[in-house]
Amino acid sequence: MTNKTILAGTVAGSLLAAGLIVTAFSGAQSSLAREPDARAPAEDKMAPRCLDGRHVGRIHVVDSHTLLVYDDFQNGYKLDISGPCSTMTDMSHIGFEFNGSDQICRAHDAFILHSEMDEAPLKCIINGVKALTRSEAAALDEG
Repeated sequence: MTNKTILAGTVAGSLLAAGLIVTAFSGAQSSLAREPDARAPAEDKMAPRCLDGRHVGRIHVVDSHTLLVYDDFQNGYKLDISGPCSTMTDMSHIGFEFNGSDQICRAHDAFILHSEMDEAPLKCIINGVKALTRSEAAALDEG
């Protein structure tokens, strides 16, 4: 009876040791996979290609034909617009009218709806969308 207990304890101890080695190895591998790429600092990462219209955050009017739009995750997008949007300011009421999905990936995926106070919204065309790095967005935001 004692031999069975010792044998079971030895087998269990060997399995536990093997499990710890496998766990330690896979933990080391996963921590290596999570390390940030030294070539691209986290603060200068590129935004996803498409602006998700469900997660639009702050909008900054750069000039009469350029909007800087941030999503809820602080990714920046430069929107080239045309139409009656030349009077927009950062205090304007700005929204989107989508053509199909709520992803804005290219020209004409959505329209900008712009209004001041109680006016009816004006519709402006999106001629292009460009995903920006964090530093590109910051530089455009300062201007």
